[in-house]
Amino acid sequence: MSVVRAVANGRGLGIFYWDATWTAVTGNGWDSTDPQSGNAWENQALFDFNDRALPALEEYLNP
Repeated sequence: MSVVRAVANGRGLGIFYWDATWTAVTGNGWDSTDPQSGNAWENQALFDFNDRALPALEEYLNP
């Protein structure tokens, strides 16, 4: 996001972040037949396992 902000004359178009609200839920893994399969991307969310905002969310709130 800092790279987009740094584009001259405000011409940075923006960023794309897929599913920022995703948090881990039991049974919501890659293998639907294995509830313990987990998801390698769950740590990319903007909220912790208790649904509290992580510090990374500040990047979106303070342009």
